[in-house]
Amino acid sequence: MSKNFENALEQVQQLTRWEQLALIASIAQLIGEDEPDIFPEYVIQENRRRLAAYDAGETQGIPYQEALAYVREQISGT
Repeated sequence: MSKNFENALEQVQQLTRWEQLALIASIAQLIGEDEPDIFPEYVIQENRRRLAAYDAGETQGIPYQEALAYVREQISGT
């Protein structure tokens, strides 16, 4: 991680939750304006279906640390 990124991350962590969410929305909008749709519609629909099942109590979520470990494992190829 670059020093500039570390500095920015430290500053973001000092923002209120509302300010962090506003920053995320701003960044997402900037990225969305310059990039074509990254995810095909079927991926978005599947994500919505899974979220609805979670919200309805039909399925359980994956604990954050477990999900993070899985993603890191997939990225590292181990």
